[in-house]
Amino acid sequence: MRARATALAAGFFFLLAPALCGAQEIFSRADIKYLVGQQNGAELHMQEFYHYFSANRDPALQTPAWIDRILSAMLNHPVWNDPEQGILNEADLWQAPVAVLYTFYETTRKALPPSDGGEMLSPTALLGDYSDEHIRMEMAIDRLYRAHLDDSLEGRGRPLLADLRLIDSEMGAMLDSLASAPNPPVAVDLSKMAAEGKTAAVAALPPQLLRYRQSVMAIGALSNDAYKILHEPPRGFSALALEGKPAPANNALPYLLSVLGILMMFAAGYLAGAMNEKALDEWIAKYKAKAKDWTREYERQFLIIKVNYLVGGPIAFGALIGLLTFNVWGFMIFTGFGIYAGLSLPGWLLRNLRFRRASKCEKQLMDTIILMSNGLKSGIDLVQCLELVQKDMQPPISEEFGLCLKNYQLGTPLEKALEGIQERVPSYLLSYLIKSVVIQRSVGGNLTKIFDRIVEIIREESKLVEKTAAMTAQQRIQGIIVGVMPWVMLIIMFLFQPGPMESFYFRPLGVGVLLFCTVWIGIGMKIINSLGDIKI
Repeated sequence: MRARATALAAGFFFLLAPALCGAQEIFSRADIKYLVGQQNGAELHMQEFYHYFSANRDPALQTPAWIDRILSAMLNHPVWNDPEQGILNEADLWQAPVAVLYTFYETTRKALPPSDGGEMLSPTALLGDYSDEHIRMEMAIDRLYRAHLDDSLEGRGRPLLADLRLIDSEMGAMLDSLASAPNPPVAVDLSKMAAEGKTAAVAALPPQLLRYRQSVMAIGALSNDAYKILHEPPRGFSALALEGKPAPANNALPYLLSVLGILMMFAAGYLAGAMNEKALDEWIAKYKAKAKDWTREYERQFLIIKVNYLVGGPIAFGALIGLLTFNVWGFMIFTGFGIYAGLSLPGWLLRNLRFRRASKCEKQLMDTIILMSNGLKSGIDLVQCLELVQKDMQPPISEEFGLCLKNYQLGTPLEKALEGIQERVPSYLLSYLIKSVVIQRSVGGNLTKIFDRIVEIIREESKLVEKTAAMTAQQRIQGIIVGVMPWVMLIIMFLFQPGPMESFYFRPLGVGVLLFCTVWIGIGMKIINSLGDIKI
């Protein structure tokens, strides 16, 4: 008898085990009120959302005015041909994902206590229903995208689709948590959970049920956000225009005040310059000396460039764009960027030109050395070999050796003339050639064999350089994207949403954000470029 009683008790335990697991409290009272509350619950909001776009809705339902204005056009606008449901209009497509969400909350209610209309089922027992709702949600969202309804609802379609996409992702995460194998309960600080308004039962949930609860609450928050979008003006639209009211006439006073502020800034700059005239004169003298150095360096690259235009052009362009914004902060931002670009452009352009010229010289260097080696083997001297390079090779290396010959003919020692090429062209391969010639003329040696050895070195190093360039191409492209894409997106946002962008960036906070982002974008570009900078 005792054995039979023990067996019956064990059988009852195994029969009641699933119910006991399902009876574990998953949601707190605040969570239940947030999800299925009778006043502001997510389920009620989705029910109202659905009926907003119904042709025969309850007249007592308070509907946003813009829906009443466009509902007739939505009901008469066929956008989808379904094999089973037939022709669907625009309102039907927006109702479909909302109906899925309402069904989702009804399914979730089954995991709640009976006092809240639930059955205290285990969430794993609802896995089939959740999976079916997830598939239906994906189909409803796909139809909205394929029907190109992201610009519908007077501009509200795009943020609504974003919320629906996030809801779909949370449904997938919830299914993954329920389908995973049970894990042992995690240790949780019960005092902390109590301070947050959660019960000890919620705190002691297994990890997969905690993830399930987090996903359900996230879906509830996104549902309420979608409902809120319907009751707010869309981004970029005037609330008066949406209500059919005429917009107020443009007032010229803000523009006049902006122009006055810019003029006062000019006056303040003039007064500051007058008070610091000595320091300003010293800075101008340093700038003129620097401009002469830049001009001399450009001439050494066989280019004649007026540095004043390189500096003044970006500054004038930035100031002009700043004036066109009719905003003091906008003028400061664009003028500041123009000054930075103007002061940086000559040096950046010079470095870029020197690098490109050096790269072209390196590509011609192997043919140049072979030509000089053949000339020496034929019996002509080194100077005649240089003349041969000047005549037979193409610029830029012919120009460099031609200038070297002119300096030699004017009395400069050949070694010094060759070292002048090394100063103008920052190429370590070219320096090999020049140093070998200088050393051979000092201590003697077979110059043709030295040239042949340099040709072999250049050939092997060229292969290594090409290989490393291919391996680091991704880093270099990423550096360009990191530096360029934020500014491209900023320009695009200014073109499509000028009002909100101006209201944020043309303020002290926006200026600070721009400076902060500029500094960190520069740091990011430097780090990424350093990862791909391999010294050969």
